[in-house]
Amino acid sequence: MRRIRIFRRSSMIRLGAVGLLAALGVLGLGARCLEGVSVYVDSEGYTHITGRLVNDTGIQGAELMLRGTLYDAGGNVIATKDAAPCPPDLQPNSEISFDIRFDNPNVPPHASYSVNVISGKALPQPLPDPDVVLFSAEAIRFEGIPPIPGLPISDEDVLFAFAARNRSQNTYLVQGCAVVLNNRGEVIAAINDEIVEIDQNGNISPARLRPSKTPVGVYMFAEDVPTGPVQVKAWLWFAPKGARTSQWQYVSTGLFTIQVERF
Repeated sequence: MRRIRIFRRSSMIRLGAVGLLAALGVLGLGARCLEGVSVYVDSEGYTHITGRLVNDTGIQGAELMLRGTLYDAGGNVIATKDAAPCPPDLQPNSEISFDIRFDNPNVPPHASYSVNVISGKALPQPLPDPDVVLFSAEAIRFEGIPPIPGLPISDEDVLFAFAARNRSQNTYLVQGCAVVLNNRGEVIAAINDEIVEIDQNGNISPARLRPSKTPVGVYMFAEDVPTGPVQVKAWLWFAPKGARTSQWQYVSTGLFTIQVERF
């Protein structure tokens, strides 16, 4: 199924950016803040506000929480939703993504929207380096793929594959997220999911990134990814599913292009 994407620009998003700057200022993170913010309605009727949160200071943010709000033409609130960005921590001089998905499908049409930081911490120093290196990252759309038991993937879905080496002595649980950007740099979709591993028998389970002398493959599945001239960027962070923060810095890719494999 295809996503229906709705992009609205209004004074409310500028007000949201001002509120976000004020909140980040309280945290000691005041900087460029919001970039690439957009709204879309997914194939199941749920409205999302997506974008990137940018920190161009030397301060580490942690446990960030955002609030998205939809307004009607009279400025009345239609819906609100709180959500953490992905990753939930913002390293110095870096950026992360967010996907605020409202709880109820088919909310009334909105005229404007805003995003604000409602909580978070400024840490006295950056989180420690997990000593994990990403050797490669691929995003692959399989077209015409036959049904595979235990792997419900369609032509609208994308498989993210990462080759990562854990050079530390720790074993990490891994979470992931990615943004999809159009040729104007606007975020047109965002994905938050657990990173998984696939064993020799094809069994899928949450990835445990163990110490290794060579890179290992870990994966993330993204549903209903828009087609066309798009690029993606992904983040991997190290914590159990549902964690509010991580003890470690995240690792991220640069921008790369979705590849198509046809069967």
